[in-house]
Amino acid sequence: MSEQETQDRGEMDADESGEVEAVEFDQQEGNGDEEGEVASPEDELEAARAEAAANYDRYLRSVAELDNYRKRTVRMRTEAREDTLRDLLLQVAPVLDNLHRALNQQTQDADSLKQGVELICGQFNEVLKGYGLAEIEAVGQSFDPNLHEALAEVPSAEHEPGTVMEEMEKGYKLNDKVVRPSRVVVSKAIEEK
Repeated sequence: MSEQETQDRGEMDADESGEVEAVEFDQQEGNGDEEGEVASPEDELEAARAEAAANYDRYLRSVAELDNYRKRTVRMRTEAREDTLRDLLLQVAPVLDNLHRALNQQTQDADSLKQGVELICGQFNEVLKGYGLAEIEAVGQSFDPNLHEALAEVPSAEHEPGTVMEEMEKGYKLNDKVVRPSRVVVSKAIEEK
């Protein structure tokens, strides 16, 4: 053998011996564990079953807790809605009483009847304002599609184009959020012929 071949052969032997040493070291580590407490497969299986049972128990408890939470929130929402509705009805009841009184009046005076209805309307608006409901101002304002719904466009020389001329139905906001847009008639420029 030449000197080069001998050197290459020596390197290969070193690599092979390194692999053998690593395998022997791993086996020694495994033997070290077995010298302590030896866990039989039955013990490991029993430990895995116990852990699985504990996990399943935690799962069942979590599902039950989530179900109870859902039921509790539904009940709380229902109670809150009923309390709010009860409060609103208690405040609307006097308005309804006043309407009944106005209808039971034996009078021929239309002006006094109109005045009474206007007072009742004002009373009802105050009740609704207490809940955050506010009317949207429309007449004379520029048309805003976020606040108004155009029912018609009418040519007008008196108003600038895009101005609300007439309000057909009041619009309302609840806490600055549009509940119902105002239904309006909007002006447009007169077409020249």
